[in-house]
Amino acid sequence: MMRLRMTLILSLLAFTATLADAAPINLTGTWQPKYWTLKIALQQEGDRVWGHGGAKDFWFRGHWDGNRLLLVANNFKEARKDTCKPRGVFVLSGTNVSSLTTLWWQADTGRTLEGPWTRLSPDAGEAVPYPYETELTYCGSLRTYELAFATGSDELQGTDWPILAAVAEVLASNPSTKIEVSGHTDSTGDKKKNQDLSERRAAAVKRALVEKYGADGARIATKGWGDQQPIQDNATEGERALNRRVEIVLSR
Repeated sequence: MMRLRMTLILSLLAFTATLADAAPINLTGTWQPKYWTLKIALQQEGDRVWGHGGAKDFWFRGHWDGNRLLLVANNFKEARKDTCKPRGVFVLSGTNVSSLTTLWWQADTGRTLEGPWTRLSPDAGEAVPYPYETELTYCGSLRTYELAFATGSDELQGTDWPILAAVAEVLASNPSTKIEVSGHTDSTGDKKKNQDLSERRAAAVKRALVEKYGADGARIATKGWGDQQPIQDNATEGERALNRRVEIVLSR
């Protein structure tokens, strides 16, 4: 009996670990947020998610972190290259491909909205490349969650980062342009360690830009802010996830 119980416990632990390590669901398709009339077409490749809505004037990009997706939303029309209107960040979670739980932090109002996203169709239409260059040029910055790190680490996860390739292209096409790579942490743990970690992560992103994508390092400054510039409270894990980020800021 004792051996049977031990076998069951080990099997349960293995099953739980498998769930924890399972790949995120693929969100490719057309989605409808409860609190919007806008329909959103999303594409997914690995942990990376991107897409658009409306007349290709709403843009979305983000990265899965376990079963949580952090999805940045902006409002600009690429063809018109008009003023960028930041819309905030969605925190989506779940394991059901037909419906996701969401929290929307609105940058323009400071409010948050909750409500499900429902997948209307697995068809997202034509895969449209994300206009990173337009966002950086006309919004002035890229708040990134696509650049992921393990807890406490300054080693970038993955081997290829389209967002950094786009930033390097902007620098190559505009010889007078400079950027700052800013690292940010949540408030968990020791402040000095958080400060150091934010600096090391910013430096790691600069290294990737220079070594992998050939960017001019002389035009890339780095800055670590630690937990000094949160965009949300640090009360919940979702809010802390929003605060852990790297930002690429355009200098003219």
